[in-house]
Amino acid sequence: MSCMTVDNPNNDAKPEPRSPFHFLFQHRLSLETETCWFLLLGVLDLVLTTVLLNTGAAHEANPLARFFLFAGGLHGLIGYKCGLLTVALVAAQVIMLRRPGAAKAVLHTGIGLQFAVVAYSVTLLVRVVI
Repeated sequence: MSCMTVDNPNNDAKPEPRSPFHFLFQHRLSLETETCWFLLLGVLDLVLTTVLLNTGAAHEANPLARFFLFAGGLHGLIGYKCGLLTVALVAAQVIMLRRPGAAKAVLHTGIGLQFAVVAYSVTLLVRVVI
């Protein structure tokens, strides 16, 4: 007697393996591409800031980020920047529920600002190296 499953009545193909987190990620994230770019640029900003601070040739210009840097060291700065990225992305997803166009505009603005910050940091880093 053979066992047949409802999902695969022919029993000729292996079932697709499922992630242990499949219940969280059943659907694609809204504005997934924009979210990935925003995160990538945020992480690049964090890495470049860390490198520039370690060279001693630059200081943190953002007063709030500087507060977290002095209060908690590098861990404080990382926590601040990661928290800020999280709040911005969660806000964009909440906005997406009612106004998808506005959410996309928010993320595109954030991507543009992050890109400007990363480009400026790269310029500073090039000046330090040269």
